[in-house]
Amino acid sequence: MKRHLLSAYLGLPVLVLFWALIATLNAYAQGGSGQLPGVKPTPTPAPKGGTKVNRSSAVLTENPTIAFNREITGRLDAKSSAKMPSGNLFFEEYMINAKSSDQLTFRIESEAPGIALQVFDKDKTEIAVAKDFSTGNYRFSTSSGGLPADGEYKLRVTGALMGVASVPFALTVNHIGVIPAVYHERLQGIQNNYRETDPNSVNEAITKLEELAREDAAKPGAFEFLGVIYLYSRRDFAKAENAMEQAIKTNGAATVKITFDSQWRRMAKLKSGNFDWQEPRTGWLKIRSGQITLTDLTNKPLASLKGAQIREIAKILTSTNQLIAMTAEGVRRPFVFLPGSKDLGEADLVLKLIQTHVMGK
Repeated sequence: MKRHLLSAYLGLPVLVLFWALIATLNAYAQGGSGQLPGVKPTPTPAPKGGTKVNRSSAVLTENPTIAFNREITGRLDAKSSAKMPSGNLFFEEYMINAKSSDQLTFRIESEAPGIALQVFDKDKTEIAVAKDFSTGNYRFSTSSGGLPADGEYKLRVTGALMGVASVPFALTVNHIGVIPAVYHERLQGIQNNYRETDPNSVNEAITKLEELAREDAAKPGAFEFLGVIYLYSRRDFAKAENAMEQAIKTNGAATVKITFDSQWRRMAKLKSGNFDWQEPRTGWLKIRSGQITLTDLTNKPLASLKGAQIREIAKILTSTNQLIAMTAEGVRRPFVFLPGSKDLGEADLVLKLIQTHVMGK
């Protein structure tokens, strides 16, 4: 009854305007979202333990590649290091690029006990390593003493955090050289293919020997053969001396071809009118640190002298040759021989090497 009276009193247009105003105020009070001002939306509950990150997966793509013979530092950390699925071991991982012929050792230094090393290939197969407790270094314990193939490998440093938040460590991958068996196989191949009278063979041998010497500067074989080639095929006394010096320093020998008399007599004037050995022989003079050895062409030793035994060594110059005479303690007759090339430069080189590396002068 009252609503009819109100309609009659206000009239239809006024009534429509009145109800529109009521609807607008109601909508303004609720806001555009239909929610009252000052009321914050309820957040979606986070999973217990926070957001999980697959640390192991991230490590596989972010492991730094490390260089040989350069120490790097790292740490096993309870917050940032990856953790083994079982147990209480944490680990950090690195990458190396290596050849199957590389002779490598690994060293980890840390004040914490129990730090260890593992090596894996690209297929996650573990490569066997063993720790040498006399040196503290890890070496491959594979049948070849090296890696199964050329390529990229993963190093994993592992350890437990016993009551500490982190453990620092230092890691070094030492490149020692070429695995001995591989080194000798390559050297033997170069020697077998070498033809002294073929310039191309000489050049090829020098290239391969220099490459082998760069890869392993601690072994003498390549330097020994380079010294012989530079001396007799190239007539390059400076390079021959450098190669021979390196051979001696790496416990090898500088090797020089010599001629001599079977009784170590001096040259005599023969019936032909020429000066030569009465009973000529050909052999090798091998100069080592503190020692020289005279051999025949089959490397059978004829005499071996320590530096302290050599009393005097000198050149004997003739009109055609530069002989070397050497007197030694306890030997009645001097050793007299002629360097193979009969060149004064070679005689000077032999004297220098003996005086420096055998006699210590």
